[in-house]
Amino acid sequence: MQVITWNCCRAFKKKHVHLLSLNPDLLVILECENPYKINTKFYHQSVWVGDNENKGLGVFSFNNINIQIHESYCDKYKYAVPVVVTNSENKRSVNLIAIWSQNNKEERNRRYIGEVYSSLDYYENLLKSPVIIAGDFNWNIKMDYDADAPLRGTFADVRDLLEQYNIHSMYHSYNNLDFGAEKEDPTFFLTFNEQKPYHTDYMFASADIIDKMKSFSVGKYADWRLLKSDHMPLIVEFADIM
Repeated sequence: MQVITWNCCRAFKKKHVHLLSLNPDLLVILECENPYKINTKFYHQSVWVGDNENKGLGVFSFNNINIQIHESYCDKYKYAVPVVVTNSENKRSVNLIAIWSQNNKEERNRRYIGEVYSSLDYYENLLKSPVIIAGDFNWNIKMDYDADAPLRGTFADVRDLLEQYNIHSMYHSYNNLDFGAEKEDPTFFLTFNEQKPYHTDYMFASADIIDKMKSFSVGKYADWRLLKSDHMPLIVEFADIM
């Protein structure tokens, strides 16, 4: 099973073909338009949330994998979307929490990573069973020290919350790295500048799912910059997890 997350920086209808060549089973796409605006149905099923029909959070499934928004979804955490992912053949399921963190201007302590922490704390019951968490956090642990106002939770708090449930970053587990030690594989280039790399996109999973991870990779700037996104895709392949 192959899972990919990517902040496509809009116009996914013009860019999706580049991901299809990677043979995904599940896509978590940030800043994508509502699927009804995409003329070609290249996927099996989709779920989407957003305030702007041209810029929301979408999840797309393939290969007879069924998806639906979990009954616990709370609009207060609009861009942290719990999704039930089900193999239509054997009916086995796993939960996914798709995340696109926002700059909350009304509640400053919930901006970016503060929103990630708040939403994961709200969905804590989902962390008790096998789960994948994927998306654009717009933050990393080094940014905790530069925050210009208090946060509802820092990146370190998110890490600690997830570790309570034996949930870990797939990239860091695969590469045996600590948070903050990402000298290669940036996922984001500020203002599209190759000289301003950051690691701000993540895929976490329960330990029993990580045990089935076969490979993990991050797209390279030279390959993806022409698609006019400042983010790189994260690509993970698993042995059978459902």
